[in-house]
Amino acid sequence: MQLHALTARIFGLSLVLGTLMPAPAMAAPRYTPSPDGQEIADSKTGLVWRRCAEGMEWKGTTCTNNAVFSNFFGAEARAKSAATSGKPWRLPTLKELSSIVAVREAEEGKAAIDPVAFPATPVARFWSSSGIGRGYFMYVAFTEGSAGEGERNSPGAVRLVRDGKQ
Repeated sequence: MQLHALTARIFGLSLVLGTLMPAPAMAAPRYTPSPDGQEIADSKTGLVWRRCAEGMEWKGTTCTNNAVFSNFFGAEARAKSAATSGKPWRLPTLKELSSIVAVREAEEGKAAIDPVAFPATPVARFWSSSGIGRGYFMYVAFTEGSAGEGERNSPGAVRLVRDGKQ
């Protein structure tokens, strides 16, 4: 007699022959990684994101190294430098950056973002390209997913985006 493993996925758990085991983590269905894992396409917005914050590097299952924190001018310079690689990377608008907030993921010490689609995201604020008044630019704080304004010389992390049609 042969036994065949029966597996069912129920509420994030796998049932294998009567034993509950954690199911493998999966990104929200709207996110699709590129074949090399470096980028995440968002079917909801049509945007393509760099999976890791600037300064970090994709290593197969997560982002490693430390994110670079810079003022707004440094963030703009990183975007311009990355755009010369043949893909039109840029700083996201406030609306675009807010679209990847996942408040349900927010808890002490964890970023308010899908941890599978965007692993190891720093619990920090990220610059947007949206300005507000003279000398101020908007950011999204992935500590809890809120938006705010900061002086251009304040430090912030950077996540780049591009339109998915290119």
